[in-house]
Amino acid sequence: MTMTSASMNSNPTLTEPFHNDQFESLPHVPCVSLFHRTGRVGCGTYGHQVMNGRLLHWTSVVVSTTDDDDESASSSSSNSGTTTTTIPPYVAVMDEESYTSDNIAKLIKYASQYTAGNEYGSTTLTTPVEDGTEVVPGSDRAMRGILVLKSSSSSSATTTDSAENNGVSSFTSPEPSSPQGQYTPSGQLTVGNAYPWIVNSNDNNGDEEKEGLINLDMYGMPTAYIYDIPTANYLRSVAMEQSESLVASQAAQASSEGAAAAAGAGAGEAYPSIIAEFNYYMGPGGIFDDNGNAVYNAKTCLGWKDTNGEWSPRCAPLGGNSIWAVAGSPIALEYDAGNNNNNNANNNNNKPTILISTSIDSTSMFHDLSPGASNAASNILTLLMASHLLGSTVSDATLDTLYGKIAFAFFQGESYGYLGSRRFVKDVVDGFTCDGGEKGVSSVFKTKSTTAIPTRACLHPMRSDITFQNLGTIRGMIAVDQVGALGGSKNMYVHGGETTDDGAGMAAFLSNVMVELPSSDNNDGGDGYTVQASSVGQQDDGTIPLPPTPLSSLVKISGSSIGGIVLSGYDDAFVAKSVYHSHLDSTTTSSSKLVSIDKEAIARAATLLARAAVAAAYQDEDNGVDYETAAAYAVKLLPNAVDSTSDTFTKLYNCLFEDGNCETFLSYGEVERENDALRTGVDLGMGVPIGTPPNYYVSIYESSNGQAFVRASGKYYGSLVPGEVGEDGEVVKSYGADETDAILVRPTLLEMSIFGLLNDFLGRGSFVTSSGDDESATTPSLTKCKVSSDCSSVSYCSTSNSAVVPPTCAGGSCVCGSRSHYHPALDEALSPATNARPGRFVIIDNDTGVSAMYAEPYWSHYVGVRIYNDAGTTPGVYAAVIGSLLALMCMAIVVNMKKTLVKAKVY
Repeated sequence: MTMTSASMNSNPTLTEPFHNDQFESLPHVPCVSLFHRTGRVGCGTYGHQVMNGRLLHWTSVVVSTTDDDDESASSSSSNSGTTTTTIPPYVAVMDEESYTSDNIAKLIKYASQYTAGNEYGSTTLTTPVEDGTEVVPGSDRAMRGILVLKSSSSSSATTTDSAENNGVSSFTSPEPSSPQGQYTPSGQLTVGNAYPWIVNSNDNNGDEEKEGLINLDMYGMPTAYIYDIPTANYLRSVAMEQSESLVASQAAQASSEGAAAAAGAGAGEAYPSIIAEFNYYMGPGGIFDDNGNAVYNAKTCLGWKDTNGEWSPRCAPLGGNSIWAVAGSPIALEYDAGNNNNNNANNNNNKPTILISTSIDSTSMFHDLSPGASNAASNILTLLMASHLLGSTVSDATLDTLYGKIAFAFFQGESYGYLGSRRFVKDVVDGFTCDGGEKGVSSVFKTKSTTAIPTRACLHPMRSDITFQNLGTIRGMIAVDQVGALGGSKNMYVHGGETTDDGAGMAAFLSNVMVELPSSDNNDGGDGYTVQASSVGQQDDGTIPLPPTPLSSLVKISGSSIGGIVLSGYDDAFVAKSVYHSHLDSTTTSSSKLVSIDKEAIARAATLLARAAVAAAYQDEDNGVDYETAAAYAVKLLPNAVDSTSDTFTKLYNCLFEDGNCETFLSYGEVERENDALRTGVDLGMGVPIGTPPNYYVSIYESSNGQAFVRASGKYYGSLVPGEVGEDGEVVKSYGADETDAILVRPTLLEMSIFGLLNDFLGRGSFVTSSGDDESATTPSLTKCKVSSDCSSVSYCSTSNSAVVPPTCAGGSCVCGSRSHYHPALDEALSPATNARPGRFVIIDNDTGVSAMYAEPYWSHYVGVRIYNDAGTTPGVYAAVIGSLLALMCMAIVVNMKKTLVKAKVY
């Protein structure tokens, strides 16, 4: 999504001609709704009807800030007071720094005391149900929506919107103090889920169950973020003027009729008014059963049936594709379970694995504006540069001699219940069973290329690539989080360690190695950057909390038998004034002073990761290597640090922080598109881009956005079991009955780019020379390519597996062997429905009930916000009366003129 004000009116107004063009379709980003396992979070209108009201500044429609019994906003659809007074409906207007759960609670408490009048449109609001519509309790509330305005240096806060009055001294994170912790849908998935990582969180201070703004159910409260500064400034001034007029009217009525009458004053002052109209239906909600449980949740929307009883889901689960890749010789694609010959330097299968991992997504209250600079973008850049350092410095031959294997894992959907890491870890640690046999099937039944070797896949449960079966036991994990945001310091911290694997040894070793390693060049002083153990200690329940990272997935799923560490940019709490998971977590907005990204810190963290990975792989089976020896070995292999001024670093920084449609991503994405088209015979097109500026929201999981699906005999299925009757009533044919049968997947452009970059960076290990290698060897000039078939004749690939995994094209150059693989990032409780079209999902039989199960409802086809000037009926009455009088006068003049003309005998 590209947001710019360049083409918009710099002086918007609804009171002068030719200045109101953008108001019919207001430039904005919506706050949307999500379903989860037990209910929903987010915003949206009650039904398909529009919701409208006059613009009022939020401070004029809240309860007193000294009121100590503020209502919780955790269930905004409930009526929290006795409604006795009718007032004209209104839309609250507030600056972005005031958009907190505490202030939302105050707005809701005020609104619950008043019923909406019939000004500006209908007051009967209903929500769809399976057999029709139903009026939602509280839908007659006077507040009809919220406009959140972008702040700027030219729009300083007014006295009524100051920190003194609203209790907000700075911008805050919309997350609770414990992200993905207790009281959230993901609360059972995080180690130490009650620990407060965010000091300036957006907790709901009126409720002991601290949810944060991002977890509130604000059904019936459509909200839009106005990012165009001139428009925001104009709407702010309108809201203030109309609020001042309302207050003056109330004061006047109070003096003449008493305070009781003035409480509902304003009905007579409803016109003329500037009105906001919301058309934002985002699925049903607001209905609860006798036990207080939400009727509509992810289960009901995924299983929704229409009036004919046919399956017609109203939502799609969140998800996408994680990417993993190995350093050293590529893993063979054929099934190789049980071959754990770790002494064979020519075999890179089934060796104990060290995972270097991170998340690649972010979120915010406005999903189309999730820039994730301090988390997603920093994390991705760090891991990519670590893989680049390793692949360009250490040869495959050297890495293959180590006891362990290094794998990089970029997990998608981590902000919504660790979708990618939990799915991957469960498949690898718990073991994956393919219903069609452990070997699976070829992902392309009849390959369309002699050079692009297809991976193995499973038809049910669907996996487009099951090469992960050849990974050995996961021995430990190093996760990374927010290393680009050090809060002005030069200190990084290590979380986890010994307690994460019940003292098995590897996690403590990783912690000691990370602290021991230098982050700079071998003989460089380091410029003051340090790594130290986190000060987070044991909690009352006996656990040592972990930051919300993929490491929680490994520890939880393995039952603490496997652990690791997290390298972060914070100690016992996120850095001060964190805007974690906020629309303001960006380096490209006017509020960029809130986010300062330390490029050198990212380079140092990448260096540490690469060296720690080598040290971990160097550790032997009996943990007999001390951490000092392992660290020294790693520095010897990787003497040079990542350069934050290098061309590779600079280009990737631009792509990840500023321009998601950059030439680098487009180039790598185009090559992967061509490679897939060559392999399958089907061109699915380029993946969905992350936009400019980048947006890291995971999005929905469907066939055009990452869901793998089967093409069999010209039909398409989310998963396939032949011989059974499909949803079309016909018997499903076997996979391979048609030579065009294949497993297809269309990842996003970000996922495709990471896939190609890892192939490029790690694929160079086949021809680089390491310390101890043949020093006479030289790095070849890489053959240029557009697709993998262009690489069939290259001679510089010496990997022992080149006969199985041939040279591949990555980013326009031929490198040695495809190292990258996709893995579905989908809630562990869900599976694509058997023999049904893509986009149909069922809950698995052995669902443990712990996952969040987020799903996004399908939106209405026509959504948006418009602003208009409503003068009411009075001007129309005046116009009618004046028009009638003028008509009578004209008639009288005509009659009189006729008499005159008749008298003069000229008529």
